[in-house]
Amino acid sequence: MPDHHYSLKDDPFSSHGQIARIVRQLDRGPVLDVGSAQGIFGRLLRDAGLTMDAVEPNPTWAEEARAFYRAVYTGTIEAVCESLPRQHYATIICGDVLEHTVDPVLVLRRLRELATPDATFVISLPNVAHLSVRMMLLFGLFPRMQRGILDRTHLHFFTRRTAIQMLQQAGLRAERVLATPVPLTQLAGDSARRRRILQTLSSLQRPLVALLPRLFAFQWIFVARADPASSPTRLHKP
Repeated sequence: MPDHHYSLKDDPFSSHGQIARIVRQLDRGPVLDVGSAQGIFGRLLRDAGLTMDAVEPNPTWAEEARAFYRAVYTGTIEAVCESLPRQHYATIICGDVLEHTVDPVLVLRRLRELATPDATFVISLPNVAHLSVRMMLLFGLFPRMQRGILDRTHLHFFTRRTAIQMLQQAGLRAERVLATPVPLTQLAGDSARRRRILQTLSSLQRPLVALLPRLFAFQWIFVARADPASSPTRLHKP
């Protein structure tokens, strides 16, 4: 993940806010936070009484996150998977991470090996079918950006349907699908006036997300569990 712009989305309806609420409601540990960045979910869930481990490839971020987790494994999930305990985690968070991996299905299959049989996966992915992207495509544009849905470090792009298909290929079944609005308040900077304006705009877009999520969802959040008809397939490196 890029180290120059990833930060906490402080909107309670953002992926960070919604995932933190879901994990609190589940109240099942241990929790594995895959791609923890600077410890965002560790901070948000610090008072939840949950045992949490994390995986983070950026060494600087991993060191910063260490205070908020029982253990932090520095490296990509593909690289450190063998060091993690098997059938151990009751909740696994993949927040804004799978789109950065070379093979998201392989990553999820490996994570299933670390999960308890009844574990819950909480996954957020950007919605490439957002109205803004559709409009850019209409004019022949597909710009790679510093952040957002078309972040230049994204290796994969998902709609709601293709994300569910990806989960199914990994042997997971989506039990809940939630949508998030564009986190406009991240653009406020230090300006209180700008923040108030963006908070108003954010409140106006929420009904649109609820009414037409495929057009207006910025991200999808999936709450998934292992499909009883599937078993985790261990895939070895060639």
